[in-house]
Amino acid sequence: MHFLGIDWATEKHDLCLLAHDGRVLSHLEITHDLAGFHRVRDLLHTLPDVQINIERSDGLLVDWLVQQGYEVYITPPHVLAHRRPTRVKDDKGDAYLLAYLLRMEDRDCRPYSRQSQIVTHLRQLARAYEQALSEQRRLGNQLIYNLRQYYPVALTLFTKVHSLIALEFIEAYPIPQDAEKLTYLDLERFLRAQHYTHINKRLDLIYRRLQVAMPHASVQIGYVEHVRVLIPILRMLHHQKETLIKAMTQVFATHPEADWWLSFPGTKGPLTPARLLAWIGDDRGRFPTAEVLQAVAGTVPVTRRSGKSKVVEFRTACSHPLRSADDDLARQSLRHSGWARAYF
Repeated sequence: MHFLGIDWATEKHDLCLLAHDGRVLSHLEITHDLAGFHRVRDLLHTLPDVQINIERSDGLLVDWLVQQGYEVYITPPHVLAHRRPTRVKDDKGDAYLLAYLLRMEDRDCRPYSRQSQIVTHLRQLARAYEQALSEQRRLGNQLIYNLRQYYPVALTLFTKVHSLIALEFIEAYPIPQDAEKLTYLDLERFLRAQHYTHINKRLDLIYRRLQVAMPHASVQIGYVEHVRVLIPILRMLHHQKETLIKAMTQVFATHPEADWWLSFPGTKGPLTPARLLAWIGDDRGRFPTAEVLQAVAGTVPVTRRSGKSKVVEFRTACSHPLRSADDDLARQSLRHSGWARAYF
C-alpha cells in the first residue's frame, strides 16, 4: 500500500508519496490544471494500491481524483493544524503529514463520501439557494435600517419588507409625503394592479396606517437613493430564489428515493425534502449510526465533564445548512404528526 498526501492551494498543490514502511518516495509540486493532474496520474499509474489524503472534499482536483477511481480520504485543515508538531506551517510538510496520518490510520482521515450525480446537482442548487437567502436577509436588513430613518410606516404595511408588493409600493411612493397623498381609491387601484391577494383583508388596515401623522426627516434624499439601489437587487433575489426552488423540486423528483423522503411527516412542501436529501445525501456509509447524523446536524448537545462539574452546551460545530433543514422538518411535522405534537 502507498499513501499520497496532497496539500491543496489555489494555483498549485504540494504532494508527498509514502511507501507502506513510511519511506518518502516522492515530493513534488503540481499546477492546478490538467497538465498538473496528469503528473499525478503518471506518478501513480505503476503503483498497485494507493490511498490519497487531501484537505478538502470539493474542487476540481478532488472531482478529478474521484473520476479516476482513486481511494480518496479527507482530513480537514483544522484537524491538520492540531496534528502539526510545531506552530510552523509549511506546504511541503503538510503534504507529508497528510500522507503520514493516512498511513497511521488516523481516525480523522475520513473516506470521501461518494454521492450520486443527482445529489451533487441538488447540493449545488441548495448551496446557491442558501446564499441567495443570506443575501436577501442582509440586504433586507439594510432596507429596514434606511426606512426606519425616514419612512417607518412602510415597514408596517406588508408582512415582509422585501416582498414584491412591498418593493413595488416603496418604488412607486419612495417618500412618506407621496404615500400620505394617496386616497382610498388610489391605494385600492394600486394593490389591484399588483394583483395583491390580501386586498380584501388588509386594504382598510394599510390605508389607516398611511393616515397616521408622522414627523418628516429634514434630509431624506440620501436614504431614498440607497433604497432605490436596494430595491432591484432584492427583487432579483426574490425571483432567483423562486427559480432555484423550482429547479431543486424538479431535480429532487428525479431521485429514485424521492417518494421515501416524502413519506416523512413534515416533508410535504417542495423545499424541505430536497434540502434534506442534498445535505444528508444518498451515501449510507457516511452516517453509520443515527448519533453520527445528529452530531453532524447539530441537533444534540455537547456535554463537558471535569471532576464534579458537568456542563451541557449547544453544539455550534456542525453542518448549519443541514441543521436548518432539520429545524424546518421538525417545525412542519407538528402539523402532520400526532406524536411530534405530543413530544413538542
